[in-house]
Amino acid sequence: MDELRKDPTRGHWVLIRPAGKGSSSGDCPYCPGAEDLAGPEIAAYRKDGSPPNGPGWSVRVVPEGDAYFRIEWELVREGVGMFDMLTPRGASELVVESPRHDDTLATMAPEALEAVLWMYRDRLVDLKRDSQIRDILVSRRHRKPGVPPHHPYSRLSAIPIVFDEMRRELREAREYYQYKRRCLYCDMLRQEIAAQERVVRLTSAFAALVPYAARGPLETWILPRQHGCSFEEGLTAETARDLARLLSDYFRTLAAGLGDPGYEMVLHTAPNLRSRILQGDWATIRDDYHWHLEVVVQPEHANRVGGIFVNETAPEVSAGRLRDAWPRVSGEG
Repeated sequence: MDELRKDPTRGHWVLIRPAGKGSSSGDCPYCPGAEDLAGPEIAAYRKDGSPPNGPGWSVRVVPEGDAYFRIEWELVREGVGMFDMLTPRGASELVVESPRHDDTLATMAPEALEAVLWMYRDRLVDLKRDSQIRDILVSRRHRKPGVPPHHPYSRLSAIPIVFDEMRRELREAREYYQYKRRCLYCDMLRQEIAAQERVVRLTSAFAALVPYAARGPLETWILPRQHGCSFEEGLTAETARDLARLLSDYFRTLAAGLGDPGYEMVLHTAPNLRSRILQGDWATIRDDYHWHLEVVVQPEHANRVGGIFVNETAPEVSAGRLRDAWPRVSGEG
């Protein structure tokens, strides 16, 4: 049985599992017509009258083949002497973003990207009905080294703990709020918009900016200008359309204007507020946390010294490069 084990010296969780087995088939299991290869669909947006587990879909969710977390497992919390262990009950899902095998976030129409955002929202709402799921990570890799080009998909990982990085982020936001009674991210947005030097793009609902302490060149955060702790509660017809257009322009800028680098996009949103283990969990989260998207370009090239990121390109320079490249690909003067 796979196990989540906690390192008591650092507070980190580690998944212990045997090496997975890759697919032996040369056919893409995510292309239309091969739906039986990907397993039964969990959810899909389909044309009227299109039956499940067949062609006719625009966005489709399927279980990950070699899943890290499984919904059918029983959640067991166990003390092993002084150590803590959990079974990795949860879910590992793939959001197949397009029927077209060669699509990327840069080639997809904004309307198609908007459908993907709505599917993120639907899956978050559905998975958070399970009180044993504490946190859900939505991530998207593009051009990962050593991984051949493949059908476009995002990954959803739902787990019975809070991801380590998310736990640190929540703690910083909570401590800032406890001291100042203001949202850390709202304060950051106000300062960045006033200064402008690291702002890449502003829309009516969102700000795209290179963070003050960017971990690497071209790292970009996309934040809603209206406060909200969770993506699923903040997505409306207006914000979904605005965000899809902004993401479309941003990824087209990376692809056409900046050499199409690899990247990882991660959705940072509140954990499952139905899952409270300790009294006081999430007591102020609706006020102190602010959902957002983070895009790290070529994360595999991150340079660190003793755990400290070393970025050799000033964030202000990266923001300028993105601003300069933007009009050339979006058709704006």
